[in-house]
Amino acid sequence: MPEKEPPKGGGRQRILQGANLALYTLIGIAIIVLVNWFVNLHDKSWDLTPNQEYSLSPQTIKLLKSLRQDVTIYAFDRKEAFSRRRDLLGEYESASKHVAVHYVDPDRQPELAKQYGIQSYGTIEVVSGARHFPAQNTNEEGVTNALIRVLMGEKTIYFMDGHGERSISDTGRDGFQNLKNELSDESYSVKTLTLLQKNEIPANCEVLVIAGPKHDYLPPEIETISNYIKGGGRVLFMLDPGVRLPNLNKLLAGWGVTLRDDLVVDLNPVARLFGTTPVMPLIIKYGSNPIVEPLQRTATLFPLSRSMEISKDAHGTPPEMLCQTSDDSFGVEGFNPSMQQISSRPRPGDAKGPLTVAVSDTVSAPDGKKGEGRLVVTGTSLLGANAYLGFQGNKDLVMNMVNWLSAEESLISIRPKTQEQQTLNMNQRQMGQLLYLGVFGLPLIIILAGAGVWWRRRR
Repeated sequence: MPEKEPPKGGGRQRILQGANLALYTLIGIAIIVLVNWFVNLHDKSWDLTPNQEYSLSPQTIKLLKSLRQDVTIYAFDRKEAFSRRRDLLGEYESASKHVAVHYVDPDRQPELAKQYGIQSYGTIEVVSGARHFPAQNTNEEGVTNALIRVLMGEKTIYFMDGHGERSISDTGRDGFQNLKNELSDESYSVKTLTLLQKNEIPANCEVLVIAGPKHDYLPPEIETISNYIKGGGRVLFMLDPGVRLPNLNKLLAGWGVTLRDDLVVDLNPVARLFGTTPVMPLIIKYGSNPIVEPLQRTATLFPLSRSMEISKDAHGTPPEMLCQTSDDSFGVEGFNPSMQQISSRPRPGDAKGPLTVAVSDTVSAPDGKKGEGRLVVTGTSLLGANAYLGFQGNKDLVMNMVNWLSAEESLISIRPKTQEQQTLNMNQRQMGQLLYLGVFGLPLIIILAGAGVWWRRRR
């Protein structure tokens, strides 16, 4: 039988098919390369957690943006644990060109571990120049606080004592130990000062805090504080209602701050959503000072607060309003702690809201040669007490006040958030369904899809 000749043009058709396949393959590879290039060029990530737990806080970002010196962060850990550190520390490196992160296995580089005194795996050391400090924990708060310590060094803040002020060692509801801890974390050395022993404010005093005195200061003490501020000193006054402080009031009146003898009552119904009472004003209205600028959408609480009136000081400049209550507030005039009942409606003579409950001011030295003095006044000391420091923006507000007074404006912001554990609760049936879907369901779908494609091609 004669041999059947192959159809004409079959070789050319195969060549064309091969060329098409090669072309499509090249196009596919080019698309993949372009997509990878675009993704690398525009590397984005989204934090979908409710509190943005895996994003750097405004304070950390502000601090990193303000860096003018190189900082190195060493993560000392086992090699297999490096990936756990990259998520957080990579954010620091991405946020500033002055930050370099090195992941170090102390067993492979013992000389480096010895140089920084590393005793355990998981230690994060922040280094800048000759200074270095270990993070107290491996979360953002720990790393940022270590960074602050390395950059700032240590500053000293004194809490006045001897007139019934709140104690920095008191762990009770009204104590200030939590505030002391927060200040220590941000590189402040916290001490107490009694002017009655030696009527002198130490030269290393960065900020002086007068928190809730129960008795007035003596004229020599007032003169010392006045001279301190005029000489460029910085003071935070936290003065409670129902306490007669004529000498302190007179001192502040000279700078345009007149403390009213009242108790602020705020009938704003929004505050009740937080479980507060009318004598615990919720603050959502702030001024424009850098202290409160980051708090514009954050509530703060001023429990048992007095109000104050602002007027022009000796230089014709009024203090700056920081915090103000709502239009539904009023000040119960003549308040004293022995009052059995607080009026729920304003009486004749009561100041009507909005009422100012915190102010700030700057004081120029009389000779113009010394530095600028600064003061902040709040109508309550409970703002910084253990029981209320953790409320919404209270901690940020108090810490921002201290940092503004100490001229550490780069630290004025919203601080890192405490990470909350998120759990997914599932019963036995749901866990079984998830197991079958993951182990059997998805592979089965892929196999069936592949079989379907194969069957269609055969036809």
